[in-house]
Amino acid sequence: MARAALRWPVDELARRSGVSQASIRRIESVYGVPNVTVSILEKLRTAFEEAGIVFLADNGARDGGPGIRFNRYPGRQAVAA
Repeated sequence: MARAALRWPVDELARRSGVSQASIRRIESVYGVPNVTVSILEKLRTAFEEAGIVFLADNGARDGGPGIRFNRYPGRQAVAA
């Protein structure tokens, strides 16, 4: 979901995270928790967070659940007040 929100192709995520394109494709092909190391997940999370993605936990609310949001919008410049 985060990769789609950023409109990154697989090769861009691989470049920014240091995770191989094959690993990313394998992770994305699995429904649920993928069989990967914690270090790979940390690399992916770091790349997404550096791009402004915030991960939302599943809080148990009916309208909640896991997801993402932008901490800052890509391409948006801060405006001095």
